[in-house]
Amino acid sequence: MTTTPQASAPAAPAAGFEVDPTLPGPSLGRAFSSEFAKLLALRTTWWLSGTTIALGLFLAGAVAFSLQYVQNTSESGPPEAAAVAGQGTAGVTFAMILLGSLGVISITTEFTSGAIRSSLTAVPTRSLLMGAKMLALTVWTGLVTAVLILLSHLLVALIADPLPISAIVTDADVAVIYLTSWVAVVLTAIMGFGLGTLLRSSAGAIVTLAVILFVLQIVLSIMWGVSGQADWAETLMRMEYMFLVGEFTSQPGAQPGFGAEPLQRWQAGLGMLAWVGVPLVAGWVSFTRRDS
Repeated sequence: MTTTPQASAPAAPAAGFEVDPTLPGPSLGRAFSSEFAKLLALRTTWWLSGTTIALGLFLAGAVAFSLQYVQNTSESGPPEAAAVAGQGTAGVTFAMILLGSLGVISITTEFTSGAIRSSLTAVPTRSLLMGAKMLALTVWTGLVTAVLILLSHLLVALIADPLPISAIVTDADVAVIYLTSWVAVVLTAIMGFGLGTLLRSSAGAIVTLAVILFVLQIVLSIMWGVSGQADWAETLMRMEYMFLVGEFTSQPGAQPGFGAEPLQRWQAGLGMLAWVGVPLVAGWVSFTRRDS
C-alpha cells in the first residue's frame, strides 16, 4: 500500500531581537557609584591618599614651628595670617604629584589588567564611562585635599600665633588661598587622568606628569639663563604649568613669581585649564575611537 506524502507546514519565522526602548540604560549616577567603588577598592588609592595627608601634615608642622621660631627671635612684627596660611599649604605641591599619579592609575590599571572590557560591557557608552571615572576621581581627590588643607590649617593655627583657627571662615584672603590650592590639586589629578587615558601606560603617564610639574620648570629656567634672559624664554616660563599654579594660589597683592607683571588669578586659572584640557580631550578622543 502506497502512502501519499503530506506537505509539511512552513516553519514559523524566528522572532527578531529588539531592544525595549522603555528599559532604563546605564545612568551617570549608577556608573559613578560603580567607578567610585572600584576606585576605593584599589590599595594604591589608600596608600597615595594616606601618604598625601601624612606628608602634607609633616610639612605644615615643620613650617609652623619654623615660623613661630622666627617670630620669637625676630624683632619685626608678626606676618599676616594669609602669608602664614600660604606657607602652611606647602604639602599641596606633593599632593599634586601623588594625587595626579592616582589619577593616572585610576584608568591605566583597567587597561593593563584587561578589566576595561568588563567596564565597557556594563557601560557601553564610552563617553559616559570616562565621565563617571573622572567624576569618581574628582570627588575622592577633592575630599582628600579638603581633609589635608583643613588639618594643615588646624595644625599651623595651633602652633603659629599669627594664624587663628577661625581665619578659615573670617579671613577672605586665607579662604581664597585654601580654595585655590584645593582647585589646583583637583585639576592636576584630572590632568593625570587625561594623560593615563591617552597613553594607557602608568609609567609613561606618571613620568609625563612629573615632567610637567617639575622638570619643565627647571629646563625653562636654564633656557632663560642661557639665552641671556630673552623675552621669548620669559614668555615660555610664564606659560609653564607650575608658574600658573603659583600665580593662581598666591596671596592677593603678592609679588609675581616671575616677570615684571603678575598674572590675574583668572588668567592663571584659564592657563591651568588649558594645560588640563589638552590631555583630557586627547584622551577622550583616543578612548572613544581606539579599541580597548
